[in-house]
Amino acid sequence: MSRENVERHRRFVEAFNARDIEAVLAYCDPAIEFHSAFAAVGGAVYHGHAGVRTWHRDFEEIWGDKVRVEVEAYFDLGERVLAFYVLHGRGRHSGAEVAMENALVATWRGGLIAHFHVYAHREDALADLGLSEDALEPIAP
Repeated sequence: MSRENVERHRRFVEAFNARDIEAVLAYCDPAIEFHSAFAAVGGAVYHGHAGVRTWHRDFEEIWGDKVRVEVEAYFDLGERVLAFYVLHGRGRHSGAEVAMENALVATWRGGLIAHFHVYAHREDALADLGLSEDALEPIAP
């Protein structure tokens, strides 16, 4: 198992919370495939650094700059990192405050994220991985 990927992911989340797209991209493979949790409601799969930039613009259009990720637990899965987190934000247009539980699976290769999949439901991430939460050892954020 590689705790290095968990540490890299912590820094990735810090860059996201700082709204630093250049720092976010520094953790992304140029050929990254990024699956948004909002794909079921009009989102998309984004490809490459240009795709991550597009996702970031799309995300800020919905949430503005008052959104942050609060990680509850990381799980070291070798080249993959599973994270359970809460997305805190306020709708840019509606003004509605939200706190949404999500999960993500990031596949790290060569120190960069090659594949990133955000899940609106944690159970879906676990099902895709073929794991149960009871079998996992959480790592504190």
